[in-house]
Amino acid sequence: MANYLTGKGFIGSNILKRIDAIHIPHEQISIFKLKPFDNFYFCSAYGNMSDHTDDDKIIKANLLDLISLLRQAVKLDFKSFTYISTSSVTLPVQTTYSRTKRASEEVLLSYDKFPITIIRPYTICGVGDNEKHLIPVLIKSALNGTEVNLSDGSHDYIDIEDMVNGILSLSGQKGIFELGSGIITTNERVLEMVEFVTGKKIRVNRVSSLRSYDNPDWRCKNPAFKTTKSLLQSIKEEYEYIKNNRN
Repeated sequence: MANYLTGKGFIGSNILKRIDAIHIPHEQISIFKLKPFDNFYFCSAYGNMSDHTDDDKIIKANLLDLISLLRQAVKLDFKSFTYISTSSVTLPVQTTYSRTKRASEEVLLSYDKFPITIIRPYTICGVGDNEKHLIPVLIKSALNGTEVNLSDGSHDYIDIEDMVNGILSLSGQKGIFELGSGIITTNERVLEMVEFVTGKKIRVNRVSSLRSYDNPDWRCKNPAFKTTKSLLQSIKEEYEYIKNNRN
């Protein structure tokens, strides 16, 4: 039988490199009719970037679209239904994005007789990362000699390859699983690592954090999958990719 997947962003596109799946475009989710399937990967998301400010879109993408497909899925036999949530649901300060993700988790947990897997990723990095994220911004700054804004912050990084391996390994297991390295890395340390990899000194303009939900101990305390790639190796691979593919 077929596999289904929504969302062709960083996670979804990398899952599609590993498995064959029918992709359901965002605009078709609410009207799509499911047929019997083996595995479903719900990777759609909206609201995790600073320019994602439309609350209606956040609620639809993270919650309502899920409910639309889940109502159909539970009437069919399947091996796994995997929902990509977010580690930000664990933070003291919540946003519309994290609240809708948490609401989706609660909906999924109510179907406790089904093989439903909830994944909470920490900060994903690696080749193909969003160009607005910290590591690509620092690498491009090093390559171009431009100044970059840098705020205080700490993250638990996991390479996209480890993330996909973890998702595929855990799919079909019931419950909530967190994927991260368990290691907290400050923005300052990331800057040092990028400078080491590129051999360039980066011009930095230090600014205060603009994200109210940031937390100095935002890390995976119970990793459900053992990562194999270090942050330094991930940065090296991302640097080579960006350097070789810049215009």
